[in-house]
Formats: sequence, structure tokens, C-alpha cells
Amino acid sequence: MAVYNSTEEAREEFKNDKFATINGVKLDELTEEYSICSMELTDNHKNAYGGVMGGAIFTLADFAFAT
Repeated sequence: MAVYNSTEEAREEFKNDKFATINGVKLDELTEEYSICSMELTDNHKNAYGGVMGGAIFTLADFAFAT
């Protein structure tokens, strides 16, 4: 796991994460103890019943754990 000196430093590195970028994942805050990430949901993230796809939820979780 990489160690970042700031939230901005981590954001710069994760700009290269095309999958997260395409899916609208953003790093909101990063400290030594936790990270806060968000994802702007669109219709592309929804299943046939209008719920959020599990893959979208796990993409957000994966990104948060990676930071």
C-alpha cells in the first residue's frame, strides 16, 4: 500500500485509474486512519430494477481500500 503525504498527492496518482475515473469515483478525504470516497451515481450504475449494481458498490469500496 502506498503512503501519501496529502489527499491531493493521492488524487494525482489515482487520476491514472481509468476504471475508477470512468465510473465517477472521487477521493474526498484521506488521513492516516481512513479515506472517504464518493461516486456520483448515474443510470449507468443501476440494474434493471433501478437499484445500484453491486459492481458499482464494490468499485467504490475497492478504490477506498486502495487508498
